[in-house]
Amino acid sequence: MVNVKGLKLSVEVVLHEPEVEAVAREGATLRAHARGRGPASVSVLIPAHNEAKFLPRCLRSLLGQKLSQVMRVIVIDNGSVDATADVAAQWAPQFEAGGHDLLVLHLPKGNKPAALNAGEVVAVPGGCRIYIDADVELSPGCIAKVLETLDHDSSVWMCCPAMRVAPSKSWATRTYARTWTGLPWVSDDAIGGGFYAVSAAGRKRWDRFPNIVAEDVFVQSQFRKDERRVIREEFFQIPLPDGLADLIQVRTRWVRGNHELARLRSGEWGRAAFPFRQRIGMLLGRPHLWVGLPLYFMVNAAALVNARRRHRLGTQMWERRRPEAPAVEKDSALAPAK
Repeated sequence: MVNVKGLKLSVEVVLHEPEVEAVAREGATLRAHARGRGPASVSVLIPAHNEAKFLPRCLRSLLGQKLSQVMRVIVIDNGSVDATADVAAQWAPQFEAGGHDLLVLHLPKGNKPAALNAGEVVAVPGGCRIYIDADVELSPGCIAKVLETLDHDSSVWMCCPAMRVAPSKSWATRTYARTWTGLPWVSDDAIGGGFYAVSAAGRKRWDRFPNIVAEDVFVQSQFRKDERRVIREEFFQIPLPDGLADLIQVRTRWVRGNHELARLRSGEWGRAAFPFRQRIGMLLGRPHLWVGLPLYFMVNAAALVNARRRHRLGTQMWERRRPEAPAVEKDSALAPAK
């Protein structure tokens, strides 16, 4: 029995004692665990920091998946000062009713790589791993198509669905999103950006997540371009911040993360997979993107200046700006049928 702010959840804890001890060694505590209808075969890891408003939409889209397999969904609250862990734990009855595992872990300090490492301790051994951000929503067939791709195509080690950006009130955000998601090195490659999946064999390419901002680009760097796949039939949706100033803040974090990774290792990711000359040729062949390129380059240039200044001064920030979580529309393509 787990008591969350007066709400009693009748969930059966089935973790073995060594697993609980391993979670504790990662500095985490187990907040709730609901058991699925049978052994889980795929793990979905969701690091969450102050995501109480966005997390319900993410969990609802997971429950709406058209999937025969049992998922083990692991929400790792790290350093939240809102009710993220409480909100996640309150979804235990829904996941139990839906036949899927739900585990909620809590770490006192905000750190995404540490959260992922803690979640890995209780992930399904030898199964596919899916890593998603807590503000992401998935199309109903998303996870089934990912599993089908990884199970039946031995040449694919890492994959993701097509990326969409949630509607925004800001002209700058809409223009930037349209340009960014249209860039071939974004649309034609598994870049992470909120969702990425790796096969059981692919997960053996690295040990623990390093303590860097761009953990998704680190994972991308473990695989050659021909080992990565974008699944066009399904999609995941992410929010971007409303307004130019907040876009620059978030882009600063991305730039800083890429610089951290470049200092950590080299690999076929980003510019290495799509060299500069090839990028210019791709852009020249896509005139529909030209109108948004000045804004895109301006945001990136400002972010580069910010990242270099903060690196020089030795300041560390988690640049994070985005719109308020909207209400879930009943007729939304992402809202599962009841």
